[in-house]
Amino acid sequence: MHRIPVHQIMTTDVITIHPEAAVNEAAAIMRDLELRRMPVIDEQAQLIGIVTDSDLREAESVAQASNSFDPNAEAAWLTVADVMSRDVVTICPDATVGELARLLMQHKIGGVPVVERDDSATLPPRLVGIITETDIFRMIAKAWENGNQG
Repeated sequence: MHRIPVHQIMTTDVITIHPEAAVNEAAAIMRDLELRRMPVIDEQAQLIGIVTDSDLREAESVAQASNSFDPNAEAAWLTVADVMSRDVVTICPDATVGELARLLMQHKIGGVPVVERDDSATLPPRLVGIITETDIFRMIAKAWENGNQG
């Protein structure tokens, strides 16, 4: 099971956001879709960052502190680019689930974008999917269910 390629269990229909989007827009999308992370892409759909629920919670608390005179004011001035992580841990589609598990544990994270890199390495990596610990658990549960039928 640990030798299965990431591309076999990754999510390919990735919810993304652009860096100029407002933080409150990103927070609403992530809340409504129950996401914990969202890749940030540029106009050419190249991965340039990632924004997490903890990034957004921190931004909201900073905005609340700076808006102490008007607690109802929204932080419309903060953009995703202001709070996203630019140094993104990624994995390639041909990596194995074992390599993925090691990467998640090493960085103490719950998921990573799956990217394909340009041969010339001049362009940012192209986003092709996302994979999380839930995808690994889903794979294990499915294998267990299949083994216990019959």
